[in-house]
Amino acid sequence: MAQLGRLGRREPSAKDRIFINYRRDDSAGFAGRLADSLGAWFGPDRIFRDVSGIHYGEDFEQAIDGKLEESGAVVVVIGDRWLAAANADGERRLDDPHDYVSREISVALANGVAVVPVLIGNASMPRADELPEALKDLAKRNAITVSDERWSFDVERLAKVLSIDVPGSVAQRRLDRAKWLALTLIVATGTLSVFAFCRAVLAWAPAGGGLRAAGYIPLIAATPFIAMIIAATLTLNALPALAPRERRFGLAAVGLAAVGTLVPFVNYALTNVAQPAQSLVVTFGAGAIVALAMLALITLAGFRAK
Repeated sequence: MAQLGRLGRREPSAKDRIFINYRRDDSAGFAGRLADSLGAWFGPDRIFRDVSGIHYGEDFEQAIDGKLEESGAVVVVIGDRWLAAANADGERRLDDPHDYVSREISVALANGVAVVPVLIGNASMPRADELPEALKDLAKRNAITVSDERWSFDVERLAKVLSIDVPGSVAQRRLDRAKWLALTLIVATGTLSVFAFCRAVLAWAPAGGGLRAAGYIPLIAATPFIAMIIAATLTLNALPALAPRERRFGLAAVGLAAVGTLVPFVNYALTNVAQPAQSLVVTFGAGAIVALAMLALITLAGFRAK
């Protein structure tokens, strides 16, 4: 099988669905199982299959055309009887321009939608000369074989190929939420630490204790470090889902948060009463440095699903 590459151009519109094309008397059960597995990967609301995706009383052709418009990829399920399936008159269904399976594939190919043939059972990829004119380009698409024996492995491989044109798996969306929440906390922490550090330096009063009168209390001093701990916890929870090469950066961010929050805060607790100015300068200065370093490490971690 040729090297799998980019499947097609992703339009700027919200083409975030995956369309399952199949023939019921050839692969209905398989298509249902595949839809469920891909739904677990991308989210069930982003997988379309005619049985569950069209409401009662809805115009079938309009519904199909609408779902194809929303789709970034079409999965064509090909079983043993897909090529030779015939109607009651003995005519091959693929040659009928009104056949829904044929029509869905031809529309996808004509509109530049990514089309991925999935072979099941003993099926083989049809040759161009075995296909009607409107479907001949299907023979040029790389096919993926999905079998019962290697179901999880094959479906994962298919999902990764589909994610090129339909990005945003369930795992990836969770990682994105964790990433942006962690980054927001770190940016807020860094901003607060820099502001508090500058204020502490300007209010430096070794003997006066004027910083407490200016409104600094232990809870305020702890706020940046609490935010760092939350950001580190989010990163720690995301580590198992990260790509291995980037996981080390996330792990480094967690380790830095552990050391970078404990040491300055212990220093604050031990020295704030006797040396309030110096303790706050050290505390918030260290907070700003740790926040900047964590920001860099979390960015390098990327939070891309493995």
